[in-house]
Amino acid sequence: MNDIVIEPLGEHPRGAFCCDLQRIDNFFKNNALKSHRAYAQRVFVACTADDKSPVGFYALTTMTFRPGMNAEADKKFGRFDAIPSIYLTMIGRDKAAPKGLGARMMLDAFQRALEVREHVGVYALTLHAFNEKVKAYYETFGFQQFADPAQDQEEYKAMFIPLSTVAEAFVEAGDAE
Repeated sequence: MNDIVIEPLGEHPRGAFCCDLQRIDNFFKNNALKSHRAYAQRVFVACTADDKSPVGFYALTTMTFRPGMNAEADKKFGRFDAIPSIYLTMIGRDKAAPKGLGARMMLDAFQRALEVREHVGVYALTLHAFNEKVKAYYETFGFQQFADPAQDQEEYKAMFIPLSTVAEAFVEAGDAE
């Protein structure tokens, strides 16, 4: 997997991408480039350096949430109407993608979120989990469900990870090497 690069979406051929979730496939094939070019979200593509065919992608934007993440966030942002975050709008990997690509893309998203945090005030990386299996997978990275279920979108559970937690994990991982 060392030959995989993650780069901003450009003229990558997206027609063959298939993760078997129609909502994600449709977004990536039909709307990702338009959204990326409009700066509505920034889309990042996983591919090999010599073949620009995407094997995975994720998209980031900013979002605010009402207090109700957890006690720490509510204490920190209690006097504000909203908690600023970077929002992982979508992530998908082609069904033929190499094992471990989802984790690699998540780590890349964490790094980009930390870079933004150095220039813009944001508290957490947030997302909505597609189902219970996906929710459990995100929990392995340290994501936790919002204390306030009103943050959920229908059946999609709102989740977050404080960027301070992500930064600490990167420091610890760097110390371990």
